Amino acid sequence: MIGNPWLGVIGILLIALANYDAIKTTLSASHSGPMTNRSISSVWAVLLAIHQRHRCHRLLSAAGPWLTVGLITIWLLLALAGWWLLFCSAEDAVVNATTKASANGIERLYYAGYTLTTLGYGDFVPGSDGWRMTPPLAAANGFFLFTLTITYMLSIIANVTEKRHVALTIHALGESPLDILSATHDNGTYTSLGQQLQPLQQAISRLGQQHLAYPILHYYHDPRSQKSLPVALARLYQALSIAQIACPTIGHATRQQLNMGIVTLENFLATLDSAFIDAVPTPPELPSLEAYHRLPGIATSPHAIRQQLAERQQRLLAAYVQKDGWAWQTIWNEPL
Repeated sequence: MIGNPWLGVIGILLIALANYDAIKTTLSASHSGPMTNRSISSVWAVLLAIHQRHRCHRLLSAAGPWLTVGLITIWLLLALAGWWLLFCSAEDAVVNATTKASANGIERLYYAGYTLTTLGYGDFVPGSDGWRMTPPLAAANGFFLFTLTITYMLSIIANVTEKRHVALTIHALGESPLDILSATHDNGTYTSLGQQLQPLQQAISRLGQQHLAYPILHYYHDPRSQKSLPVALARLYQALSIAQIACPTIGHATRQQLNMGIVTLENFLATLDSAFIDAVPTPPELPSLEAYHRLPGIATSPHAIRQQLAERQQRLLAAYVQKDGWAWQTIWNEPL
């Protein structure tokens, strides 16, 4: 095996794949690399299927951190395999520093490992001048990947914390769209609802861009609905839409605030639609809206509200909630 130049070609391809996927995932700020996207989405699909049968939120909540660690491990193992194959492509690529004997396959793997991790023990060395630049390149590649992955993990932790903060802020308004509207109706003017949106809009817009920059954020699931961002955003969107559709007594300034809130949420969904979710094929079933019709200021009939709720957005919301392991009824705080 040692001395076959084709091993070097395969090794270079593996090194290029590991670095391309890592760079695309961590630095592109738009989409994950091809290997990352396929691997984590496939694993999540399997876990989601298990969850749908056994309702195990703890399984999904453990997935995000382990997917992150697994993804980083794959990048490093691919790079290690690539450099090992490259060092195996020539007899004189690696020799014993004392005896000058050509290293065997295990010794070359050991050499690739300590070079990539920049340890540099020195008991094996390049056997010719042509290979002297290879170890520094491997060390630089290892340093780059380790630095990239550590920075990536720290950013993910910060963004997961912000996801939970936004979800809790929305949850404080109410545990269902009806609760949100009941707490902020102000005798039909819904001024409080408009005011509550102002600090949330910027945070929601920022989260949309963070989900593009760090696609693995999609797979950080919280087992409590109070901290679930998909559930919180879906509840808020329904509350805003119903108030906007059914309440003619809302003032101009408040209506503008509600419009901006709805647009912000729709932009967030559009961001996810381009990278993470596909709308469910049929509109999800809506609950009875009779209780909403009894709220102050709500003048439109439940049937008319149903007709005017945007079908496309409802299908996207259903996909987003279900992709996070929650049932559609959770939004409305109804029993399953």
